[in-house]
Amino acid sequence: MPLYEYEKREGECEMCPGRFAVLQAIDDEPLAYCPTCGLPAKKVISRASIATTPTKVDYEKAARHGLTTFRKSGEGTWEKIAGEGVDAIIGTDEDKQAVREEKEPGIVIDLDE
Repeated sequence: MPLYEYEKREGECEMCPGRFAVLQAIDDEPLAYCPTCGLPAKKVISRASIATTPTKVDYEKAARHGLTTFRKSGEGTWEKIAGEGVDAIIGTDEDKQAVREEKEPGIVIDLDE
């Protein structure tokens, strides 16, 4: 069941914090009043947390939808697994060097000195 957040419609309450959360079913009616103090309340949009489980990727299904899938086969080289397009993508020596330089650590500052 989802957790919904509510806040008071008017002003602050001396008894309750500004927002409160209620565990409700999706099809439950929204609360009209705070269950603690009884002041009018409204449902507010809050941060969503959605958990998903990883699924097996179906490369052929992706290809049927027009996507091409590549797998890294070496430094700067990707081979096609499924879909239309070129059989491989091969980076130039300059491209590979640029990626290596990007990954190098920057300047290290010793804060103890």
